[in-house]
Amino acid sequence: MTDVMVEVQTKRCYHCKEQGYIIMPQQDYLVGKKAYDSGAFVQDAFPNLSIEHREQIISGTHPKCWNELFAEKEIE
Repeated sequence: MTDVMVEVQTKRCYHCKEQGYIIMPQQDYLVGKKAYDSGAFVQDAFPNLSIEHREQIISGTHPKCWNELFAEKEIE
C-alpha cells in the first residue's frame, strides 16, 4: 500500500516572501507534527526529510533562498 502524499504549508520565506510547501507522506507528517508540536527537535520529528526541508519547516526559508543568502562569496 502506497502512503498518501500531502502538501504541507510552511511559513512564508523570509528572503523571497513567497509561501512555501513541502510534499511528504501523510503518515510521516501526522507523526512528525505531533512530535514537533510536543517539543521534539525537527530532525527527530522529521527524520526522513532533507536538512533543507527541515530548515524550511523551522524558518520557512526555501532551499534555493537559503543558498542565495548564505552562499560563500567568491574570493577575487
